[in-house]
Amino acid sequence: MNPPAVTETKEKKMANAHDTVAAHYAAGAAGDIPSMFKDFSDDIVWKESDGSPYAGSYRGMAEVGAKIFERINSEWEGFGAVPDYLVTDEATGTVAAVCTYVGTFRATGKPQNVRVVHLWTVKDGKVVAFEQVCDTAEQFKSMS
Repeated sequence: MNPPAVTETKEKKMANAHDTVAAHYAAGAAGDIPSMFKDFSDDIVWKESDGSPYAGSYRGMAEVGAKIFERINSEWEGFGAVPDYLVTDEATGTVAAVCTYVGTFRATGKPQNVRVVHLWTVKDGKVVAFEQVCDTAEQFKSMS
């Protein structure tokens, strides 16, 4: 008996939610800023923890870039979110990333080592939502 024939398709296979989020962190670690955001939806909804210096809800790449990433880049040296592991539910496109924030706050010269969870939602290969869950008191220790 012969195996069933494999049919080629012209459609590009979309990355799953896990791979999409993992690629974001890998790009960040490599300093490849354009690749960090290539899979973000133009109208992404981004939520930073209440009590965070960046607290709030932001919509769209322009707002997220200006109010989160431009500030982080100007305020921190070597900022990064280092993932320890990802927990993924591919059926819903949900990824929980358990990470550690690293970097030195420029104004104080103090480093941070803060545990954080990032909750991601991926639909049709695009990140449509992000929520940060962070011990903001720990984050502020390096900022004051």
